[in-house]
Amino acid sequence: GNMFGLWYNVVFASLIVIFTFFYTAITVPTNKMADDLKRSGGFIPGVKPGVETADFLDRIMSLITFPGSLFLALIAVFPAIIVSLSVQQSWAMFYGGTSLIIMVGVAIDTIQQINSYLLNKHYDGLMKSGKNRKAVA
Repeated sequence: GNMFGLWYNVVFASLIVIFTFFYTAITVPTNKMADDLKRSGGFIPGVKPGVETADFLDRIMSLITFPGSLFLALIAVFPAIIVSLSVQQSWAMFYGGTSLIIMVGVAIDTIQQINSYLLNKHYDGLMKSGKNRKAVA
């Protein structure tokens, strides 16, 4: 079919939303998180430990996942939206969809690595600047 057509993009966006919820349900173990909280003595104020906490966490994850899945679907159909505004297909395909997600992912990863490096250097400086530090053999 036509990858810039309406129905192709409606089905494409719908599948992205569905699989985002499916992936989140598989990878985020809310029951285990609730059990870990209960075992460590932690709790969420106003929510009973155990099953009620797991249900609460599941509901919160759904509330967070929904706008995220819509955003991913919007990015995925972005090339079709741009083409409908009479922009060249090659430009829309290069700067839209998957390549945009990859560029943002690489930028975020690079920023995290820089922050980690700077934080590590900061702690190394703290360890060396102590007055009574003795070398540990």
